[in-house]
Amino acid sequence: MPICHNPVTVEAKEATAINVMRCMLTAYAEDKRIPFEQAMLDFSQSNTYEDLFDFATEIWKEGPEYLRGLYEEENQ
Repeated sequence: MPICHNPVTVEAKEATAINVMRCMLTAYAEDKRIPFEQAMLDFSQSNTYEDLFDFATEIWKEGPEYLRGLYEEENQ
């Protein structure tokens, strides 16, 4: 049985990255007891944010917990 390799579009990668980021930031903001908007602002200024949207890193394929781990490691 042949394997079908359909390339993932940039739009699909971006949508996935946004969903992963949103899920991570919702939990992060709740845990840190900060507004979501503040968490988003802080995250958007991080290297982890840049890496998430550099689709060559393939971080967009990972889940919110993985993304949070990267972000928290960056901020140690």
